[in-house]
This record gives sequence, structure tokens and C-alpha cells, in this order.
Amino acid sequence: MSREVFKEDRIFIISWGVFIGIMTLLLLGVVAVPLLEFWGAAGIADFLYRAYHLSCHQLPSRSWFICGKKLGVCIRCFATYVFFIPVGVALFIRPLRTWIARRSFLRFVLPVWLGSLSPLLIDGLLQLVTPWESTNFLRFVTGGLAGAGTALLLGYLVLRFTQKVEASLR
Repeated sequence: MSREVFKEDRIFIISWGVFIGIMTLLLLGVVAVPLLEFWGAAGIADFLYRAYHLSCHQLPSRSWFICGKKLGVCIRCFATYVFFIPVGVALFIRPLRTWIARRSFLRFVLPVWLGSLSPLLIDGLLQLVTPWESTNFLRFVTGGLAGAGTALLLGYLVLRFTQKVEASLR
């Protein structure tokens, strides 16, 4: 990678890298909860489990288990983290980042994000207002779509913001 490419995108690369790092740590924490509990570190596992409860219902019937212990979040939230990370990492690829930066927010990014959230919203609302119960596979798919779409949306917003910051520094 040439110095010019890094110099041009350095604020995005650093800020997005920190954000992807945080998301990766969150995902590792989700998997660590049942392992810590299994290995006897129940206090740490309980702390993490309570922290994840702030954003997830953690219902056992909608969760996966490792070593007989429940993950820190439900399947849908887990899939959101899992799919967010590779899509977010893909934004480090310069041609993809350049292509996305040239797209219109209202004509491309927002519709893609809303389209990726629609299955999750439809599935959740159907479960809320009807007796129909979703499958864990469907929860994983809808959560994954939402995670991928959210990574695209946030990546686009961070990219556009950092481009304006870079331009103001020149």
C-alpha cells in the first residue's frame, strides 16, 4: 500500500478500525460468557451476561449454547455481530470503499439498509401480533441481514464524515 493511499484515507482507516475492533471484542464477549461460566468464572460471566442484557432479551429458547451454557445474546443478536464484522472489514478494501463513497445516501445506502432490516422487522412484528413463532434459523438469517446492512450504513456515514474531515485538513 502506497503512502498516498494511506495518507488519503488515514482517518477512516483508523476510526473504522477502532470501531471494527470494538465490535469484534463484543462478539468475543458473547462467546466468552458460556465458556467463562463453564470454566468456573461465574462472576465475570454474570457481569458480561448482565451487560449484554441491556440490548438483548437473552431468552433461552432463542439462544445457542456452548458447553451447555447459553451465549451472551440471542441468535438474532449474535448473527448481527457475526455479519457486521466481515462486511465492516470489507470496507477496508479501497475499490469497494471508493465505489460506496460514490453512491447516493438516499438512492442507494438508505434503501439497502432498510431492505436489510425489513425481514427482521417483519419477522419480529409477526411474532409480536400473531401466534406464529419464528425458527432459530430464520432469526439467524434476519439478524445477519440486519448486521450486514447496518455495517454498510455506518461504514458509509463514517467514510463520508472522515472524507470531509480529511478535506478540511488539506
